[in-house]
Amino acid sequence: MSWDTWALLSILSLCVAVICWSAWGFYRDSHPGGDDRFLRLRYLDGSKCVEVPASGGIGRRHRARHRAA
Repeated sequence: MSWDTWALLSILSLCVAVICWSAWGFYRDSHPGGDDRFLRLRYLDGSKCVEVPASGGIGRRHRARHRAA
């Protein structure tokens, strides 16, 4: 095989790997399978996670209510 063929195959395999990895990440995010009352944030090394209580409004914009005096 020529150099061009090997380069094309390596680029193609890299693209397929990135697509599979991102699809698996989106699947895991959309199907947590655990307790939905907590937002789990993993450490960079993947050894542990921090659980933050979810208030039901994750991703929403919060505003303080103003009272008329």
